[in-house]
This record gives sequence, structure tokens and C-alpha cells, in this order.
Amino acid sequence: MLTFLGFRHYLLGGKHPDDSPIDPVILRVVVLHSSAVFAWFVLFFVQAVLISVQNRRLHMKLGWLGVAIGAAIAGTGPWVAIRGVQHTPDLRVFAWPYPRFLLIMLTEIVLFTVFVTIGVVNRKRPRIHRPMMLMACLCLLSGATARTPFFRAIFGVGAVGFFGPVAVIGAVLVLVRMAMTRRVDGWLAGGYAVAMIVLCVAGQLAHTDTWSVWATALLKP
Repeated sequence: MLTFLGFRHYLLGGKHPDDSPIDPVILRVVVLHSSAVFAWFVLFFVQAVLISVQNRRLHMKLGWLGVAIGAAIAGTGPWVAIRGVQHTPDLRVFAWPYPRFLLIMLTEIVLFTVFVTIGVVNRKRPRIHRPMMLMACLCLLSGATARTPFFRAIFGVGAVGFFGPVAVIGAVLVLVRMAMTRRVDGWLAGGYAVAMIVLCVAGQLAHTDTWSVWATALLKP
């Protein structure tokens, strides 16, 4: 639901939140990436339902579809992040100069890939598999929450507006899980802590001269 609300302009009209058209040069890869992300969330919901009705056999079979979708996200994410602004280097995203924001996007893709990999490797160990796949979802959510008017009204823009909603949602998930099981889910809490720490570090590194040099090289047409 959050993904749909955040990207409703794109999903319903194929445009950016400000109603500007998407650059035709990158339209195909944007469609591929966004379709993969939306498919990921739909499949995640379906997989959760299958477990709730104890249809583990179908759940395991569809899991390989999740691997393919995850690979598509990991492969197209950096492509969209870099190619999308090579001809508009002065673009600002959520109040950040794009070269700084680029590191955050790439970090989220890396975190997503790591969590999915751990989840797939431990697909027969539910206590690890479940929280890792949930954390993979959380790593993809900031783009939607930062575009949702409700969250923008509460958290504003910039770093707080981008990280705040995801940090709160993640903390709520950890607390809800704790209330359900009457104990701390170490893998969920640990994954959440790692994600937040890594993103905070990336946010700091994005303001360094070293990253500015690397970003300039990456964004060079």
C-alpha cells in the first residue's frame, strides 16, 4: 500500500511526482526496475499468505520467482540511479544534490541484495529467512515513503524526511514482533540495526570530498 501511494503518479500516469514526464532515454529501464520492485512487494504479500494457510510447497516454488525479481531489482537499481541523471547533474532529490543522494540509493540496493541473499541461503530456516526478507522490503521502502504527503507532512524533507519514516516503520515491526513472541527477534532487530547504521554512515560519507570525486566519475556521461 505504501509503495502504491508513494509511486501513484508513476503507476497511474507514468510520470514523476511533479507530473513531469520520464526521460524517454531511460524509460525502459525505469519501467523494468519499478515493475520489479512492485512485483517484489506483491509476491512478498502472497508468500506470507501462503505460509499463513500452510501451503509451504507452493511458497518454496514461488521463492525462485522471488530470486529472479530480486536479481532484476539489484541489476537495474544502479542503472536507474546512475543513468537517470547523467544529463541533469544539477538535479536535487529530497533537498539533496543528486551526487550525494546517489550513494544512499546505491547503499539501499546493496543492503537489499545482502538481505535477500541471506534469506535465500537460509530459506529452510524460517527464523532467519523471515526477518531477512522483511528487511529486504524495508530497504526498498524509502523511495515510496519520501514521496507520500502524509510522511512529508510529519518528517519534512531532507535526511529526516527520507530516513525517518523507514526508521519508524522498522522500529514498529521489531516491537510488534516482540509483542507477538514475548521475546526479542535477534535476526530482525539485528538486521534493522545494521541497516540503520549502514545508511547513517552512507549519509555521512555522501558529504565527503572523496565521494564527490567518485560520484562525478560515476555520473560522467
